[in-house]
Amino acid sequence: MLTVVRMMYYTVFATFFLLGAASAQTSLQLSSCLTKEQNLEMVCKFTPASDPKLQKICYYTTENKLVGSTNTNSTPDSTFKNRATVSIADNICKLYLKGFSDDKPKNYTCFIKQTTTPVPITAVVDKSKLQTCSGWCVMQHSGAALLLTFLTFPLLSELL
Repeated sequence: MLTVVRMMYYTVFATFFLLGAASAQTSLQLSSCLTKEQNLEMVCKFTPASDPKLQKICYYTTENKLVGSTNTNSTPDSTFKNRATVSIADNICKLYLKGFSDDKPKNYTCFIKQTTTPVPITAVVDKSKLQTCSGWCVMQHSGAALLLTFLTFPLLSELL
């Protein structure tokens, strides 16, 4: 009985900790990886606005230069023209940059605009430290949710 109570205590503590950490974060998550062809792929996850009628616009910048945008009226910097593709679906905005050859780390910023003010999130992209794009990369960025899931199910099974 004591071990069940202890397990419940640890699970509740971990759940509140993870939920507190998740609520303290912004509504954006940014991850990046390198394709087999040495192209940069960035994924920006965001919380969609409660009003589905609002238009969602996503764009990426680096060093105050527009890399790409879902807004067709925006023109990317000549450095990235015909090399960058930005797409948005549901709550994910993706950047695909062909011919990624930066030898020094650079800040890349994803902007999500659902209202009048865009929300930014920035990540340092260092080609030498990027992982190869795979299903495992996606799993690593969903680690907190998976941990919460694995901790919650044993607690619920003990209670039922």
